[in-house]
Amino acid sequence: MKKPLIGITPQYDYDRNRVWIGPNYLDAIRAAGGVPILLPLNIDKDELAVVANACDGFLFSGGPDISPFRFGEETIKQCGVIVPERDLMEENLFSLTIETDKPILGICRGIQVLNVFLGGTIYQDISTQFKPKWQFPITTVDGAPGSLPNIQLSHSQESGNTVLTHSINVEEDSLLYDIVSKDTIFVNSFHHQAIKDLAPSLKLAATSPDSLIEAVYLPEKPFFLGVQWHPEHLFRTSEDALNLFKAFINAC
Repeated sequence: MKKPLIGITPQYDYDRNRVWIGPNYLDAIRAAGGVPILLPLNIDKDELAVVANACDGFLFSGGPDISPFRFGEETIKQCGVIVPERDLMEENLFSLTIETDKPILGICRGIQVLNVFLGGTIYQDISTQFKPKWQFPITTVDGAPGSLPNIQLSHSQESGNTVLTHSINVEEDSLLYDIVSKDTIFVNSFHHQAIKDLAPSLKLAATSPDSLIEAVYLPEKPFFLGVQWHPEHLFRTSEDALNLFKAFINAC
């Protein structure tokens, strides 16, 4: 069987003037049966169309904050680094691929930009703008009931990449549930921004116990999924994370 070619959006290092990507993205794609390539950053839309046409699917990777201007807001003090070149490249890639049925997976920043490009908004900074609304009890890894504090969860953990830091509640009628077949899974968490207003065409796939959106999907597409956590760090230790990449590659 031919292995699908997966285009991955790049990181950009201003200080070193280099384009790069974390190797775990590449490793996760390869482990699931795909062939990853790093997409170019500074490229015009016509040239990007040539590259995108050669790919069978696209991974919108994690990274810096998207410009608040793109969802109609001024930039607050707590907003982080913005890379306009990446915002433009990803917007161009999205416009080239959304009308096709080629699968799309968004991770961390990826879920946020997909939501913005479809007309949604994000919290520029969770700690200052988001008020938790606890909607369901915490379940610990060993299955015991947890506490229900009126505080935020750790959404930007200090622990290592493979450490699971909180649970998420998976919506039963969703693409994510089709993949993991569980009401609850445990994830890592490395983000200070998150979806605020869900884009009209997107559907909710998972939330954290304090009610932040953790996964979304586009039901009209064969595979269009965004997740807020980082499964590329977990695919070696978590069956749920590996199955997510396998489902993506199988769709491609």
